[in-house]
Amino acid sequence: MSARVSNISSATTKDALADFFLSKGMPITSRPEHISLITAVDSDGPSRQTYTAVVSFADETTLKKALSLTSSDRMLNNRILDFDDSFDGYTVLSEGTQVDIVALHGLNGHAFRSWEYYDSKTRERFMWLRDCLPEQIPAARVITYGYNTNVYSDVSMGRMRTFAETFLERLRYIRERNPARPLIIIAHSMGGLIIKQALIIAHNRADKRYNSIINSVSGIVFLGTPHQGGNGVDTARLVANFVRAFNIDVRVDLIKSLDPRSMVLFDLTDDFRQLVSSKGIEIASLFETKKTKIGIFSQVWIVEERSATLGVIRERKTAINTNHSNLCKFRNSTDSSLISTLQALKEFCKDVVPAISSRRQSTQPPPPDDLKYTSLSDPGELDSSEEYPVLILGQYTYWALSYIDNRYAMAILAYDSSGTIVGRWSKQGARYVHHIEFDEIGGNVSFVGQENLSVIFQLSELKVTSSARLFG
Repeated sequence: MSARVSNISSATTKDALADFFLSKGMPITSRPEHISLITAVDSDGPSRQTYTAVVSFADETTLKKALSLTSSDRMLNNRILDFDDSFDGYTVLSEGTQVDIVALHGLNGHAFRSWEYYDSKTRERFMWLRDCLPEQIPAARVITYGYNTNVYSDVSMGRMRTFAETFLERLRYIRERNPARPLIIIAHSMGGLIIKQALIIAHNRADKRYNSIINSVSGIVFLGTPHQGGNGVDTARLVANFVRAFNIDVRVDLIKSLDPRSMVLFDLTDDFRQLVSSKGIEIASLFETKKTKIGIFSQVWIVEERSATLGVIRERKTAINTNHSNLCKFRNSTDSSLISTLQALKEFCKDVVPAISSRRQSTQPPPPDDLKYTSLSDPGELDSSEEYPVLILGQYTYWALSYIDNRYAMAILAYDSSGTIVGRWSKQGARYVHHIEFDEIGGNVSFVGQENLSVIFQLSELKVTSSARLFG
């Protein structure tokens, strides 16, 4: 059983925190990853820096004891520790710096426990977002998001929109220092509907308040999200199955009588498909292959394959050998279902974490008629043996070319593995490229030319989309 501990002094170490709990007669579990220590997302500069920790205790009794400590008993390094087990809002589980991975649970779920597998025989717990993902993708800052919902009262469009707007506002806050950092989202079940609503809101917002978010989303992993809602009757039956599967005490006949017009959230799929296409967002849809037990004897499909797939170009579709509730939790690091999920996340990360390399002149694709490759040392002559700087981003290679008319601008061309141009961008600032730099914090790619003049792009600007094929 785990708790979130906040307001921890920056002078505190993991060992000191473990010793603190031991001194109170509250030992934590023995696995080293079961106590984390992460810089708090609301820390304001080094002088006020604090830590937040996630601590797993041996059992529920110990957890309750920790939560009931008085203020005087919660003092450590001149700070009163704050405890909670609700995990409301955002909780950072690891501190990678190149990509944010945010996980959103489904309705009636929990920001930590929904992702945690518990073996009742061995009493072992495995929370893969904390215990595995940071090791597998060390470049990622892994974040879980918690919100308090009730399936019956919160399936309406109005309530879901409120959840979506709150999600966006809080996400914007924790990304203030790195707003351009690539963003990957994991959503389980109906949590995926909130994500769809949130991104449509971000895209349509007139004041562009959430532009940094929508432009940074590079991939979404949907775990059993019901994209194809069908008519109101089908939607009500789907919600009724959720209620029964998760033992929620609500009369099923009341669920089935819900006004279909209040659940138009299920009809956002067409708008979301267009958004995914225009923004070049990659999609992975994982779906259950087992029915979910309801009551003692009954089993039903919660979200079947047809409903769980979005139907967009290049969508990764994967069948997971489990039921709906277990789609987001795995036995251990060797679980085949976890390996499939990690594969999708790793592919997404590969597509958004850039690499700077070089290519020989002999490997350069033929340039368009208005462009040319320019020598790095002598703009008037291109040495065939010279190494030319390139940017590698996922499956694409980016070349910086000069204009035939020698204007002070560069064109950046993205090529796929077959040598086809899939994107073109242009900016003024420099005439030819000498080398390429990537600012990890700001998310900027600089194509540096003569006298250190540069053409600078946000990494999100270089995303290959349908509009990127337009000439610059």
